[in-house]
Amino acid sequence: MKKLVVMASGRGSNFATILDYIAKGEINGKVTALIVDKACGAEKIARENNIPVFKLKDKEFSQELIEILNKVSPHYILLAGFMRILKKEVVDCYKNKIINIHPSLLPAFPGLNAIHQALDYGVKVTGCTVHFVDNKLDHGPIIAQEAVTIAESDCVKSLLVKIQQKEHKLYPQVVKLLCKDKITIKNRTVYVKEETS
Repeated sequence: MKKLVVMASGRGSNFATILDYIAKGEINGKVTALIVDKACGAEKIARENNIPVFKLKDKEFSQELIEILNKVSPHYILLAGFMRILKKEVVDCYKNKIINIHPSLLPAFPGLNAIHQALDYGVKVTGCTVHFVDNKLDHGPIIAQEAVTIAESDCVKSLLVKIQQKEHKLYPQVVKLLCKDKITIKNRTVYVKEETS
């Protein structure tokens, strides 16, 4: 069973979905800690599931974060709406162990306000991307993506709902594969080993 740490800054909807998949036995992992940078909805979810919560105190939190991660020793760190950029020293300590989900089809629309960016640009399709974290913003090797068609009537709110529906399927699928050691990476290319029956 793989040890997982989730890092969040918001409501925790992806965190809750991953916990649901674990509870159903679909992910062979256990969330051993939640790390937050501010008070947020994800904390309540963690407490309801008896998961320890660590709140980063310092604005420059890299050393504090490394100490927490060294203590809980996770196989993977799952960013689920964590709105801070991880510094090089953190990423280097956990190379190819930090996973992020982003609400666009990267490399398009990295950073904040990806849904606004997609609507402003006028693209017809956007989506979500699960990727390894590297030292550039929303740049790491892509593990999986799901597309969402943008309707003429879509606004930020409606498009967010559509993207989150895809995220809540895609992220747990990727975590499941990680926990089964089905994902490998060579240079920037991610390979998924086929499931055997």
